[in-house]
Amino acid sequence: MLWGDYHTHTTYSRHRHGKGTVADNVRAALSCGLKEIALTDHGLRHITYGMTTKNLPRFLAEVERARRDYPGIKIYAGLEANFLSPRGETDLDGAADMLDIRVCGFHKLVRPLRLGDAFSFFLANILTKNSRKALVRNTDAYLRALEKYEIDIISHPNHDCRIDLAAVGREAAARGTYIELNGRHRSMTGDDLLMLADLGCRFVMDSDAHTPARVGDVAVQLEAVKECGLPMEYIHNWDRLPEFRSGRAK
Repeated sequence: MLWGDYHTHTTYSRHRHGKGTVADNVRAALSCGLKEIALTDHGLRHITYGMTTKNLPRFLAEVERARRDYPGIKIYAGLEANFLSPRGETDLDGAADMLDIRVCGFHKLVRPLRLGDAFSFFLANILTKNSRKALVRNTDAYLRALEKYEIDIISHPNHDCRIDLAAVGREAAARGTYIELNGRHRSMTGDDLLMLADLGCRFVMDSDAHTPARVGDVAVQLEAVKECGLPMEYIHNWDRLPEFRSGRAK
């Protein structure tokens, strides 16, 4: 049974990209028997759906209220941060210390730190996404980010950003970062999952819910795991609770 869902969106993602409030998602998690939930709206530099700097303190205060109102479940305040450049920079800078959990993934509609990165990183991932150059550049961005930041979960790897999964998997395993099996995007093959498991990677299954009704829904990934024969013992939020990298020193 799924014990935790660590990638859910709320109305704090701009333009109501998430349809439920913090409390709505927490109640949905309780109704499907979860022991833990993370609220992880889009990072601060996502152009269309990102959490705003103004709203971040309000979000954190609302999570704190939810903890008082719903003591039967552990609630994490987080963000789904964005990669900003091929140098591994993310929009965790300035926000990481406020968060309980740090999810990070590639998204196309992001405001880069430098104008040149809009062309060399984001536009290039649309126009030359299958090139060897793109693979090397993207992989290097992930490796640098894993070194620089205490990333707890890499969200939907290979979705919109092709990477060397083996290289990233080895680094994630060494640093204690979980690889996400995403409930909306099936971006890795069964062979990919088995290869990552052989490298010592640890996985979490998350819903990536944008509505409360989808909190805890990981049916897509349960099917993928069943098809390839990956043992459920590799899924660290299935009948168990994960230990997150960023929380170990707290």
